[in-house]
Amino acid sequence: MFTTIILGAGKSTRMKANKSKLLFNIAGKPVINHIVESVKGARSRNITCVINSQSKDLKKILIGSKIEVVVQKQLDGTAGAVKSVLATKKPGNSTILILCGDTPFIKDSSIKKIVNKLKSSEACIGTVELDIPKGYGRIIRTKNNISRIIEEKETTLEQRQIKEVNTGVIAIKENLLRKYVGLINNHNSKKEYYLTDIIKILIENNHKVATFKFTDELEIAGVNSKVDLVRLEQRYLRAKAESLLESGTLIRDPSRTDIRGNLHVSGNVEIDINCVFEDEVKIGENSTMGHNCYFNRCKIGKNVHIKPNTIIFGATIGDNCIVGPYARIRPGTVLKNDSHVGNFVEVKNSVIGSRTKINHLSYIGDAVLGTDINIGAGTITCNYDGDKKHKTIIESNSFIGSGTKLVAPVKVSKGSYIAAGSTVTRDTPGGGSLTIARSKQVSIPKWKNRSIKGKK
Repeated sequence: MFTTIILGAGKSTRMKANKSKLLFNIAGKPVINHIVESVKGARSRNITCVINSQSKDLKKILIGSKIEVVVQKQLDGTAGAVKSVLATKKPGNSTILILCGDTPFIKDSSIKKIVNKLKSSEACIGTVELDIPKGYGRIIRTKNNISRIIEEKETTLEQRQIKEVNTGVIAIKENLLRKYVGLINNHNSKKEYYLTDIIKILIENNHKVATFKFTDELEIAGVNSKVDLVRLEQRYLRAKAESLLESGTLIRDPSRTDIRGNLHVSGNVEIDINCVFEDEVKIGENSTMGHNCYFNRCKIGKNVHIKPNTIIFGATIGDNCIVGPYARIRPGTVLKNDSHVGNFVEVKNSVIGSRTKINHLSYIGDAVLGTDINIGAGTITCNYDGDKKHKTIIESNSFIGSGTKLVAPVKVSKGSYIAAGSTVTRDTPGGGSLTIARSKQVSIPKWKNRSIKGKK
């Protein structure tokens, strides 16, 4: 078991914004949420985030995620941030993991490996080798063993050539952290207390310090500016898309496919350009996603064809369905097998039965539709009376003519026919009956001439 301290008290000045960089969305959620999920996935017993006094919005998110918050009153460096946390807790014998709050893509598996290093050492530093190490503290080694970390501003020209750098991830025994963090001084150009200086202190006092070298630079890449944010997100999303492509999913262009959540794909799936996937999305085998589609918290069945420019959010699509183009399937909707929802159709919180077709320009909300129903173009379920939502029921084998308005609550009984242009306010008898609900058609002769005279 271990506890975690997330360092997030920086002012984020390089973001040129009025909020913490940890609040900016990347790959579908705020930077801080990615980190918290990874730490929780690694089974951290307790998580504390250090923030500054101005980070009120960040504090709300953290409290909502049941993360402890400590305010660093004096922004005097990373060691000062850690001391702020230790001052609020009783001494213990746990392992403490310390990491930067601006590295969203660190994996829980890597966190576990770093913490496990303390089974044979007293501290472990996360490192990585970069082709261009600019901006990072350098790892100084003696006989292949780490001896200290030097922040870039304090390095010599020779030391700047070192490619192994500090990632900001440290696992350390709590008793040693408490013992030595107070010995860190601020004798440097920024007059700050660098937590990295504790490594030299540990080694000088004959404590064993191990290192863990990250193999994927993406895990420790930080967000310090909006340029960093955009570039890092692009790298992350492309890597996810290419991983699916290599595993057999046909992604037409990984650079134009945004997998911002968890996409679970079966065999022989094809995804066209400019598709966005957020939260949890599952796609069954032999299904095709057209271009410019958006998917969020949805399940797509087998042999489904999602046509271009379709939005599916919080819905379940059965096998052999055809959806779109330009359809919007909203939360609570279930399309049963073999149903069709066509162009410019919106469906919300409704069940659409097998082989039922809604092919054109319709709104179906808070409804239950049976099997083998045809919904004509322009049909609307009038489900909201200004105060409450009401249900529409259309039973199987019914035919709804174009331009029909179904005023809920209403039931269209099995085998009903509704004439085009009807406004239906009462239940229909079904059994092959035809319901016509129209105003009487009236033609007024010479209306044009009368209206002209009336204006004079």
